[in-house]
Amino acid sequence: MQWNKKTIMMVGLAGGIMLFFIGMVAYIILGPSTDTYIMPRQISSLLKLTGMGIVCISMIVGGFFAEKIEKDTKILLLLFGMILLLLNIFLFSSSQFY
Repeated sequence: MQWNKKTIMMVGLAGGIMLFFIGMVAYIILGPSTDTYIMPRQISSLLKLTGMGIVCISMIVGGFFAEKIEKDTKILLLLFGMILLLLNIFLFSSSQFY
């Protein structure tokens, strides 16, 4: 298998989505968090934010540099990557837990 920019973008998207869902599962596995015991919430947040960051970066970089993808698909990758990035920035900056 040849590793070109499109393949790396697809692996980044898949890995980011999997990491996001692993973060959701980690919160359930580690048990409930309280006001004094916030480690499950912190670990879950770290994994979810890392996964979302990888997805955003893969979409934006893939929209710029991936070859053999239609122009419309590249524009959609850029558009959704930027929307997802801005949504994450505004939602997580206003939340008290992140």
